Amino acid sequence: MAGALGSLYRRRLRCLLDNETMLTDLTLVIPTFNEESRLPRTMEELERFTRTSGISLQVIVSDDGSTDGTAAVVADWAERALPRMTVELVRGVHRGKGAAVREGMRRAVSPVVGSFDADLSPGTDAVEELYRAILEGPDMVMASRALPGSVIEVRPAWYRELAGRVFNLYLRRLADIPFRDTQCGLKLWRREVARHIFKHQRLDGFAFDAELAVLATRLGYRVEEIPVRWAHSDGSSLSMSRDAWRMSRDVLKIVRQLGKGDIHAPGIPSTPAMEIMNSAEDLHWWYVAKRRVVAGTLDKFGNGGRCLDIGCGGGAMLLETGLSVPAFGVDLSDHALDHAYARGLKGLVKAEAASLPFARNCFGSVLLLDVLEHHAQPELLLREIREVLDPEGILVVTVPAFQWMWSYADHVLGHYRRYTRAGLAAELTANGFVLERISYFHSWLLPVAWSFRKLRSLLRKTNSADDFSVPAPLNRLLLGFALAESKLLKRFDLPFGLSVLGVARPADRVEPSGVSAQAGTTRQVATA
Repeated sequence: MAGALGSLYRRRLRCLLDNETMLTDLTLVIPTFNEESRLPRTMEELERFTRTSGISLQVIVSDDGSTDGTAAVVADWAERALPRMTVELVRGVHRGKGAAVREGMRRAVSPVVGSFDADLSPGTDAVEELYRAILEGPDMVMASRALPGSVIEVRPAWYRELAGRVFNLYLRRLADIPFRDTQCGLKLWRREVARHIFKHQRLDGFAFDAELAVLATRLGYRVEEIPVRWAHSDGSSLSMSRDAWRMSRDVLKIVRQLGKGDIHAPGIPSTPAMEIMNSAEDLHWWYVAKRRVVAGTLDKFGNGGRCLDIGCGGGAMLLETGLSVPAFGVDLSDHALDHAYARGLKGLVKAEAASLPFARNCFGSVLLLDVLEHHAQPELLLREIREVLDPEGILVVTVPAFQWMWSYADHVLGHYRRYTRAGLAAELTANGFVLERISYFHSWLLPVAWSFRKLRSLLRKTNSADDFSVPAPLNRLLLGFALAESKLLKRFDLPFGLSVLGVARPADRVEPSGVSAQAGTTRQVATA
């Protein structure tokens, strides 16, 4: 125990030096959606807990787009001078419980971090019990209602309890994990373990708890279940009719996305995938056709100003765009930028897309081609684009379509999600853009790709990405189909397809609240 406490103290000291914030023992992230009525009691319990346990807290309430007074309740507590507890509010759009916890975890600074539901059904005694347990060596501990030592003081409705047991059995069989209860809302991690696990976590809905347990196991971490006293609380936003089938679907998604191979973090394509894309983008029909669609879009909607290609890859699009306007490229991959430099391209920058090193209003057009799906927080990226885009400029976006088309290719390419036309439109309008056009494209390819992936599934070849190597005759044939569709796309919006094209302009420009001081400082010294 002494060794564990000494290790904990060293982690706390690093936490203080790294984050320059109040030294706390434990961070608790509380995901909320319209929890105005339940939060006051929970906050009172936590404040009492810090006084009686001697454990100091960083409480992060991650609000998932509540429409009631949840934010006001949290703001009131955040203003109080509490000697052993800080309270912070993180507000986001309504995505789901998983997205809220993921966002809250980004702000966690304590050496031990955790999440629990706003109803505090396990009670603060369970929080202390799990905290003491993790000091003994586990990487992750989960409260469990299904172990022999668990005590259920107030039981849920019989159908909820039965559904929970069926769900857990279903998960254990498919994911091959031993845990009896992944859905109890209280979990703790060592901070460095949480950061590693949440780097891979993708699901936004209620099944994210199951995903975390599977990820921890697959990543080789030591996970323990701890029996707790638990009292069911009414008022959960989980709907049996609406969410049960979604959670079952998400379990299949967990198993399919993780597969049996190495776990690849979302956001950045794997190195082999990056190499293939860079070598294929000059001649492969997919890239040639997409450049034709984008060029036609710029001709119709562009204002002739400077163009920024975010996620420029090997530079084939930049090379073509640069023939008519000054073109600049941003990418995080050294391999991609080296490839672009080898073409003789200039104006290349290695940078994170959500923190662009350019002055405000300096680009007449921004290209975001198959990039948005790589970001855990697309709203930050879109706000940053609004900053660098001229008020009369345009944003051209392409994204992969339909979540039901998810394949292992999405996994190795580092995708977080696929979009529908309505989903992309909502993303753009919610983040300060006015739509000029939105349409599917690659419509002819959708049934072909669906059949191809179903065949691979039947042949049990789901752990290989879609092949970028296409024989020359077939490549010419596919390019012919794609170019014929691009002509049609100039006149009509298409009702379905394997990709979505969006064209948008900035709405009334309002200073976004999420712009960091670092990004602002960078813009003062850098222009395109």
